[in-house]
Amino acid sequence: MTTTPTNTHEKARAFSTGFTELLNSFDAATRQGLADDPTLTKLIALLPPDSLLSITDNLTTDDAQIVPTAGTIALRLTDKQGDIVGAVFYTPNSKAKPIVIDPTGYGAIVIGEPNKANEVIAFNDLDDGIDVYSCLMSSDKTVIVSPHKTKQCLKKMVQHWGSTAPVTVPMTLDNKGLINSLAGVKAKALVTVAHIVTMMQHDSYKAILADNDTQLINLQDTAYYPEWRDDPQLNEPMIYSDGRFELYHDGLFFVKYNDDDPANITFKSKAFVCSPIEVIAKTRDTSSGTWGRLLQWRDDDSVLHTWSMPLSLLQGDAREYRRELASQGLNITTNPKQRSYLDTYIQNYPIHKRALCVDKLGWHCEQYILPDRAIGSDGKQLIVYQSANSINSTLAQQGELAQWRDELCKPLAEQSRFVFSIACAFAGQLLELLEYDGGGFHLLGSSSMGKSLSLKVAASVWGNPDRYVKTWRSTDNALEGTASEHNDSFLPLDEISECDPKIVGKTVYMLANGQGKGRSTTTGHNRIAKTWRIIFLSNGEESLQNFMAQAGQKTNAGIEVRVAHIDADAGKGLKTFDSLVLAKTSEAQADKIKELSHAYHGSAGIAWLEHITSDKAATTANARQLVSDFMSQYSDLTAQAHRVAKRFAIVSAAGELATLAGITGWQTGQATTAVMTCLDNWLDNYGRDGEHEQRQIIEHIKAFIEQHGSSRFQPCYRNTRLDFEERTPNRVGYRNMETGDYYFSKETFDKVCAPFSKKKVLQVLEEADLLLLNQGDRKIYKAPDTLFSGKQRPSVYAVTANILCCEPMKKDGTNGTNGTSYMQQGIALSHC
Repeated sequence: MTTTPTNTHEKARAFSTGFTELLNSFDAATRQGLADDPTLTKLIALLPPDSLLSITDNLTTDDAQIVPTAGTIALRLTDKQGDIVGAVFYTPNSKAKPIVIDPTGYGAIVIGEPNKANEVIAFNDLDDGIDVYSCLMSSDKTVIVSPHKTKQCLKKMVQHWGSTAPVTVPMTLDNKGLINSLAGVKAKALVTVAHIVTMMQHDSYKAILADNDTQLINLQDTAYYPEWRDDPQLNEPMIYSDGRFELYHDGLFFVKYNDDDPANITFKSKAFVCSPIEVIAKTRDTSSGTWGRLLQWRDDDSVLHTWSMPLSLLQGDAREYRRELASQGLNITTNPKQRSYLDTYIQNYPIHKRALCVDKLGWHCEQYILPDRAIGSDGKQLIVYQSANSINSTLAQQGELAQWRDELCKPLAEQSRFVFSIACAFAGQLLELLEYDGGGFHLLGSSSMGKSLSLKVAASVWGNPDRYVKTWRSTDNALEGTASEHNDSFLPLDEISECDPKIVGKTVYMLANGQGKGRSTTTGHNRIAKTWRIIFLSNGEESLQNFMAQAGQKTNAGIEVRVAHIDADAGKGLKTFDSLVLAKTSEAQADKIKELSHAYHGSAGIAWLEHITSDKAATTANARQLVSDFMSQYSDLTAQAHRVAKRFAIVSAAGELATLAGITGWQTGQATTAVMTCLDNWLDNYGRDGEHEQRQIIEHIKAFIEQHGSSRFQPCYRNTRLDFEERTPNRVGYRNMETGDYYFSKETFDKVCAPFSKKKVLQVLEEADLLLLNQGDRKIYKAPDTLFSGKQRPSVYAVTANILCCEPMKKDGTNGTNGTSYMQQGIALSHC
């Protein structure tokens, strides 16, 4: 017999006859003879009896070459007519390559009935073929496997079988070049997002074919593009008009070839379009809308940029999208005609990979979406963020996690303000898990206190502090976009004094409430407003109340609930520090922290995302328990204070979870202790009962009296007639000169109360025992006749003189710090 490969039909047929007789001389293999080889054991169960043969001798070729087949298990190779054309010899449980004897080059291992009406599914790997057929177990499907494991032999096998039967070749989106190698073959490529064996463990073959992410490509219609340069192409070329686009390491070119050169090696013209840019995938949302293209390129510093660009940008002023690409480092030709080639290439490049686009960063189901990637991906579907503008992400890494943790974070474990700030940086990701809307904190203190340093240390969790920390110096529209880009995360805002005091109140509400302005499109339809959930950390030398007062703005309880003020001074005589651990002076320690935060940053945030996405359900359960444990220590708080305390609790939970994940280097409980210290500081200033609006109202009325005094209150004397009438311009009421009480005219009291409602002001004054009443439930006070002898008594609201000397009463808070006293009916006041 001969085993010498030949391409002639006659010699192949002669070989087949002799080789069949030789193989039939060996006995069929038994299960025991397979030595529990997993692949062979599966085969003997799927194939007809006697398909596997036990080979006991070496075979010899016509040229006297010995083929070491003794001790192997042989599996016949057949052609499309069912004739034996060769064999493949396996050594059970051996890592050695099987021996293939196939002079035709297209012999196939056939699993299933080779019926001409069957769909034939072709593979290059025997295990894949076995697994797929095991899932199919269908009489109308035949699996063929090339034993050679080369693209050339796979193509030859597919060509041979495709001439009489419909052949399908499964492949994944990552099989670059396979479609090109099979170009022109009468067969179909089944392109799927994941390997077909993996997909068939969950879906039927029919369901896979119907999936939106699946593509059937007619290989006969594809063209083969030969290489014409020494350096490799980054993507397959794309034919267009009378030329084709070709992408290489030095750029994207539109090339027109010389028609007289059949090898397509020489060209007539080569036009530069732009520096290298790859079309990675077609993108669309869950409703198969907002289609786009996922683009990837590198700038001149070799920094990788990724942008999921909406296709709608190509239908308007194309300069906008090109301007965005150029701003991110893509070099685009200035030639107008060649520039237009970029539009064509991006829109028409025949990419088969699909990606799901989302218009919001942060959580998407179990994954966390960043501008350039998704954390926690299961590999089944690529999810990308798509925006009309490419985000120049401030997420950046420098140094290792261990360096950031051991040299910067761990030494700060006893610094309450710094631990609190760092824990804030981890807290944004828990908001969705805990179904909390978010909000902010404001570090308040004098210049050079260390407030900005706290923000920068917190920012080092995610990136370079100088770039990640944002400023209040922007419009509310700009901050809306910034907040949207930090959805489900942390936003540090430096120096509130740089914001316009006229808009700061509205901006705070916007940031905390998590929704931007409603806008309309050019057609008059409502545009979907941006939404977000964030934890933001602000700082400044003044409180929101004082800052807004400069522009004549009034704060209310809603604002101060949304932004909790914390004194930046730790109260230890070291400014923001509780102790010195990295240097001998607070100034030197601040310099050291700043140096470390610039040297090591960004690794902690990515480690945090990888940790919480590894098991989102467990993270949620643990966070809920930590929040519950924290809040159990503040059970006496009323509504407003409870709402703010829960935000502190989420920060505490984030710090503890990051510690348990090995990210911070702190001891268990240290984050909670620091957060409680800051919460108690807020309670000292705000009031443990949470009714801060009551204090604001009393302070408002008190400030009005102190500011205007006798200039707007006409004095009244009991049983005393003056020889003249004291004139009081712009009068708002009267003052009883014996008791010191103030009588506000009914007609003017509304203006005095603004921006608070008169009804609320009267209620608060009555509950604080600062309102005089002598007509039952009526708030109008009936003044004594003797004060207004000979005149008609006016309708007044009477406020006692005690308002001028009332102060909140303090009591001990958690961990020995000062809290604020409260009573059931409202606030407790110390009267003089």
